[in-house]
Amino acid sequence: MWRSLSLLISALTLASPTALAAGDTLRIAHYDMPAQFGMPYGTFGSNGALPLHAVFDALVYVDARGGAAPGLALSWEPIGQDRWVFKLRPGVRFHNGEAFTSASIVANVEAVIGDPVIMNQQVSRQIDGLAGARAIDELTVEIRTTRPDVILPQRLALLRPHEPKAWRDMGPEQFGRRPVGTGAYRIEDWSRERIVGRAYADGWRKPRIPSLEILALPETAARVQGLNSGQVDIAWLLPPDAKLAVEAAGNRVMASPTNNTLNLMLVHTKSDSPVSDVRVRRALNYAFDKETFIRTMMRGTTVASGQPAAPGMVGHFDDIKPYPYDPALAKRLLTEAGHGNGLKLTAEIVTAIGEFKDTMEAMANDFKKVGVDLELRVVTIPDFVRRVLGVERWAGDAFSMQYEGYPSSDLMRVMNTHSCLVRQGTRQPHTCFEEIMPTINRANATFDRAERERLLREIARFYHDNATAVFSHQLVQLDGLSPKVRNYAMENRVVNYDRIEFAN
Repeated sequence: MWRSLSLLISALTLASPTALAAGDTLRIAHYDMPAQFGMPYGTFGSNGALPLHAVFDALVYVDARGGAAPGLALSWEPIGQDRWVFKLRPGVRFHNGEAFTSASIVANVEAVIGDPVIMNQQVSRQIDGLAGARAIDELTVEIRTTRPDVILPQRLALLRPHEPKAWRDMGPEQFGRRPVGTGAYRIEDWSRERIVGRAYADGWRKPRIPSLEILALPETAARVQGLNSGQVDIAWLLPPDAKLAVEAAGNRVMASPTNNTLNLMLVHTKSDSPVSDVRVRRALNYAFDKETFIRTMMRGTTVASGQPAAPGMVGHFDDIKPYPYDPALAKRLLTEAGHGNGLKLTAEIVTAIGEFKDTMEAMANDFKKVGVDLELRVVTIPDFVRRVLGVERWAGDAFSMQYEGYPSSDLMRVMNTHSCLVRQGTRQPHTCFEEIMPTINRANATFDRAERERLLREIARFYHDNATAVFSHQLVQLDGLSPKVRNYAMENRVVNYDRIEFAN
């Protein structure tokens, strides 16, 4: 905590007098910064997505119902199963003054499928299947895919166009420090500790607050203290137990439902792990009293989960219910699996984000009641990312992670990270059931929405029945706000930077 507070004080001390003028600067405390700074394709996690949307606009946004909404593209339509035509927003300029046109989208699509730096980034792997693009006219572009893709507009919410000339002239590293997009704020400095932006005067959606500062404060206590002392205006991603302290200081907490569910992922692909047995996986689900956890620790702010998609996503089905709390059944299943005398498991977890730590500790406590000793090993976010990307192997039997629907709000987004689709080169998936892969592949290939929904239901039911994770709850992002902050909104991990204003 003390290191984070010193970073906050240092950042505010170094800021210019103009930036510190009352009402001129929106200051936000963030739990982490993206590893690749302002590279638009480097991350889609909350650590990167929240600040990146201040700099870049998405081609298409996804609303709370999983539908595609206009961004830099105003409309779109398929002209076959492997081609879409997008009409672009007129009058948009990048931060360096270059016009945003269909040629910009062509260059970005070509970068996703051909630039060796961008091709290896997380975002590029999530919008795979692009075959190319061509400009029809200045504001009309055709995008081709390698397979039928009925949700291409939603998947292209991850396409946050960069200015091609700036990327070419600056190179990836320098561009990351001074990214050039079309967003509300133009970046002046981007470091590990602090992002400084100024309102883009020629932007198509000008912000109401002239300056922006985002400060990295990893510890929750430091973000709460920064908010309660008036040194920041917004504190992102607070755990539920911070709500009372925030409100006691006269601030407020905003809850924004997300397309993600929080779970203990089970590495069933390790044949020597007890969780390779479905009876053990189901036992752990029956052993976790998630309803009590939600009522007490989460203050009733969310709902329990029992499938890989969150409520509101395409591929979530209300009739697939969460596992009920049944410790007697959990014990019986463990005995049938040969662990009647107890079982020891290890899980690697991160603790800096929201309620991750509280959730994992609650699971561990409930597991003890049925004879399962779950050792929680805390790992840093960079180490966690390396394991997720397959650079390093998971050391334990499980790890804390989300089934993440951002940004497409579709079950197949989850499958891109939590199925055999992950397998490539030496990278091995933590979840891989070969028997469901034909269904996943058919769902990926069909352009028939009714057939696709039927296949998604089959996938969701399979993941529930095979207890691919210890399911917990839908994630709700809790942000602390100063009473002077008005019009703040968060939808599908996108902040409405252009509409935020300060009370007079």
